[in-house]
Amino acid sequence: MGLSVCGFSHKTASLEDREIFQLGRSELPEACAAYREIAQCEETVVVATCNRVEFYQFTRDKTDHLKAVIEFYKSRGISEVDKLREISYCHHKTTTARHIFRVSAGLESMVLGEDQVFHQLKEAYSAACSVDGPGKILHKLFHLAFQVGKQIRAETNVGSGPRSVPGAALEMLRNRMDGGTPRAALVIGVNEMTEIILDGLARWGIPTYLANRTADKANKLAAPFKAKTLTLDNITSVIGEVDAVFSATSAPGIIVKEEYFDDLDGDNVPVYLIDLAIPRDIDPALGDLPGMVILDLQDMKRFLDHIEQVRAEDVPLAEKMIEEQVSAYSIWRTKLKQETLLLEVHRDLNKMRKVELERFKDGFRLSEHRALDAFSQSLVKNFMRILPEVLEVDETSDKKTKS
Repeated sequence: MGLSVCGFSHKTASLEDREIFQLGRSELPEACAAYREIAQCEETVVVATCNRVEFYQFTRDKTDHLKAVIEFYKSRGISEVDKLREISYCHHKTTTARHIFRVSAGLESMVLGEDQVFHQLKEAYSAACSVDGPGKILHKLFHLAFQVGKQIRAETNVGSGPRSVPGAALEMLRNRMDGGTPRAALVIGVNEMTEIILDGLARWGIPTYLANRTADKANKLAAPFKAKTLTLDNITSVIGEVDAVFSATSAPGIIVKEEYFDDLDGDNVPVYLIDLAIPRDIDPALGDLPGMVILDLQDMKRFLDHIEQVRAEDVPLAEKMIEEQVSAYSIWRTKLKQETLLLEVHRDLNKMRKVELERFKDGFRLSEHRALDAFSQSLVKNFMRILPEVLEVDETSDKKTKS
């Protein structure tokens, strides 16, 4: 009854289990509509990210949330639904609000403060809206979640800095260059890491070369970033033009050799060599040459660990902001309940007033009926005026009793 969420995440379920119950982004509108029908709830949003699937709902009736989730997966032909009893968690009322605010802020993510989950929440909410899944309660809840997610990222270090190895490589390079950027860069390899690096260099407006063993793959990856391409055999032709080299291949041996820099003149140093490969792509001996700076995965790990530590220091501040929003949600929810109750009481009193007028009208002269109607309306109006104060006093009394 009321607001609740039921789901699973990387904290409660293994990758293998999450794969069984994962929902794709394109499935979310249909999943939301189907779950709402199965759960018979008034409002629903289904969230699916890389590391979690959650079913948010609001209902005025008493329901078994986990049972509804199990029935949903049964309807999809999944036989391993008993696992859901082991890996799922359920939160209710304000605990649900606190949970989604933490998710939006990245406090529940595998990488503290990562912002991809924020965008995935927005996508899930949009998908639910496309099938009229959320109503007044979930609209308010998700908008507050987006608000607190933005606030925490803007006002704390929880979401600051890079959150991936290639992101760390780019950030480290800027730090080493005192906030500057290279004149030109060479990126070696075609994969997800080099794609992130190419994107970062393009955002900086840096002329970039992409080298790969096969030209076709290099051309395809380079096109969106307007990078020039070359084969690995031609690396030496651009060594003299670049002052940053990123290498991330799966080659079994050294790609960037010491002799490639034999003819480098003093105008080109320092040259930053960023090695993202295991085993190494860049000859470690280059680090002994004047003006050559090698940064490898160990350097990046230390850099990311430091950033993680900085982020963690601001978690208490982020949690304080979340509690403020939980309080704001609770106040809004209480007022909404009061408004709903007042409307219902006003409607019922008006019905009673009319019934009683009809019942006793024969005991009064016809000329007095209008006065009686006005008198009864005035009674209802005065009662409705003091009722909010009575409700507020009653609520305060309940809180004191519970505490």
